[in-house]
Amino acid sequence: MILATTAGEVDLLERSLLRGQGADDESRPDRLLAKVLRMCAPAAEGIVVSAACASSSVALAQAAGWIADGERDCVLVAACDSVTEFVFAGFSALMALDSRPARPFDRDRKGLSLGEAAGWALLMSERRARAEGRPIIGRVDGWGLSNDANHMTGPSRDGQGLAIAIEKALGRAGRAAPAVACVSAHGTGTVYNDAMEMKAFRRVFGERAAPAYSVKGAVGHTLGAAGLVETLVALQALHERIVPPTIGLAHVDDDARGWVSTAAVRLAQPGAALLANAGFGGINAALVLAGGEAA
Repeated sequence: MILATTAGEVDLLERSLLRGQGADDESRPDRLLAKVLRMCAPAAEGIVVSAACASSSVALAQAAGWIADGERDCVLVAACDSVTEFVFAGFSALMALDSRPARPFDRDRKGLSLGEAAGWALLMSERRARAEGRPIIGRVDGWGLSNDANHMTGPSRDGQGLAIAIEKALGRAGRAAPAVACVSAHGTGTVYNDAMEMKAFRRVFGERAAPAYSVKGAVGHTLGAAGLVETLVALQALHERIVPPTIGLAHVDDDARGWVSTAAVRLAQPGAALLANAGFGGINAALVLAGGEAA
């Protein structure tokens, strides 16, 4: 098992420090991992991946890498984060929150909205999945990671770091940029993130706009769970051949024009989905996802 989270059960730390309830070390992510293992796979081994808001994308890449290298044939990836006083105060101190629901890629965007999510995905080698009669809803064909080494919280504004991660993912998948049918963007709604992403996409795709979208105007930024949530949405989008609209978008920013839309877009042909996530510390992750046989 891989557990992906940014802050784990930080609410337990808050209760201990602010109310004198419980032990502060109960908030440690390894304690949360032990709880999850007891619930669903008590005999399994597990690790924690905490890579800021790219945590679950990094976890999916790690799992896919283990399976591709033959180190594992089955990995359960779980991801979760919750909104707490600590989390809210932290983003507020960075002036990264919008008083309205997030407006990804909108010219008037002011910041992100926080959300909560927990989810899981079971990754298997194709041999084992077929032997067990498992429905295959998609594949992780490629993955790439990079780091801007730019700032503790701010992304590198030229988009080069994310572009490197995307190019690595495409190379691993053996696909060229034109094979990407749609792009699941990180799209937080902050001024610098969204602008950086569009620069990265243009570095990779040129001016050939692939239909792109962000789910964070609908569900909020779910932090360490974001990549997993967005992977499941992207696989469903491939299955239905419909690119979701970007909720909250009203006035498309100039640099995103032609890429994102307020309406759903039907895909004319099947293809792969590119998923991008970026996090504090300059972490960038990209996945290339292919549709499966069931949904």
